[in-house]
Amino acid sequence: MATNNDGGVDSRDHSAHALDWTTRVRRRVLPTLHRIKEPLGGFAQCTMHPSEYVGTVQRELGEFRPDLEAMEFAPEPIASLKVHEDGRQSAGSWVRRQSPLAKWQLHVTLFRDGRDAVEVFAHREHSWLRHPYKHYTSAGWDTATGVERMRSLLSDHDVAFRID
Repeated sequence: MATNNDGGVDSRDHSAHALDWTTRVRRRVLPTLHRIKEPLGGFAQCTMHPSEYVGTVQRELGEFRPDLEAMEFAPEPIASLKVHEDGRQSAGSWVRRQSPLAKWQLHVTLFRDGRDAVEVFAHREHSWLRHPYKHYTSAGWDTATGVERMRSLLSDHDVAFRID
């Protein structure tokens, strides 16, 4: 996977300027951190599971961010770097909680699908703010509920998506 000087951007990414600062830093730092943690049984990077696929939104990454904010999502800097099965690195990590100390969170990961579409993946998990160990060990991880909830939120906010 080729990288350049703007934060480890995959050579297949076409509009690096659309990546937020946090995502660029995560793309640069987390693969190295992963190589250190993995021999010790930890991780900072993982491959996205296809069961987490919500759908593809036909909007550029920068155009989709306001939709996520309207759905009460916030950027999530404390998340492992997700890698798509085809090698693409995530283009954003977002989280939705009922409150800062909520037990659960809906975690959404975005991947660019060309220049004008975003693939959305989701899962429900323990909030790392309230239950850091359960979060890190994936206790209670719920893909089906996360996908269902995100599809519902997209529909409720009139964000069209297709399921490929």
